[in-house]
Amino acid sequence: MSYRSAINTLVSMGFHARRKKKQPLLTNNHRKQRLAWAKKYQSWSIQQWHQVVFSDETKINMWGSDGCRYYWTQPGDVLRPHHMYLSVKHGGGKLIMWGCITSEGPGYACQVYDGTMDSLVYQHILGTTYMETLKYYGMNKRTIYLQQDNDPKHKSKSTISWLQQNKVRYINDWPPNSPDLNPIEHVWHLLKRRLCLYERKARNIDEL
Repeated sequence: MSYRSAINTLVSMGFHARRKKKQPLLTNNHRKQRLAWAKKYQSWSIQQWHQVVFSDETKINMWGSDGCRYYWTQPGDVLRPHHMYLSVKHGGGKLIMWGCITSEGPGYACQVYDGTMDSLVYQHILGTTYMETLKYYGMNKRTIYLQQDNDPKHKSKSTISWLQQNKVRYINDWPPNSPDLNPIEHVWHLLKRRLCLYERKARNIDEL
């Protein structure tokens, strides 16, 4: 059977092509940690969450996304594991950005100019971009929690020491492989969608 015949057969049977949803690879241990984390923080009030600054890095390609994957489904089908494709962080990229969001509004963002970030670069970003965000909104670093994921440069001994020396409070038990819990992911998604609306694509990193 040809490719086109197979497609026509699926359509005649009521199947429709849907884009696979991107989801981090989670082990059983990861799921247990996510559940434990959710139970620990389920009693937090809105006011307490307003004291959290969410942060993350993202990759922006000059030519849009890393590609789409599709699956076939019928109306009423529930989302199943094979409807998704599993991702691993930092699978290449063109431009790396760090940014943060607060309950008062978006924070400052910065570009990682050489495309890589180690502990020292990250600490410099916290000492400048993060601190400037708190200053702009009149937030006290001693009452605000910094959210960061479990990237090695975030959890390194030198970074933890820097956070302690600079009296920066942070959430120290963020569950692994859980970008879906971080609202800044919606900001990155919106940014990338708007970049895709430009008729002429960026020709170099400076234009991007």
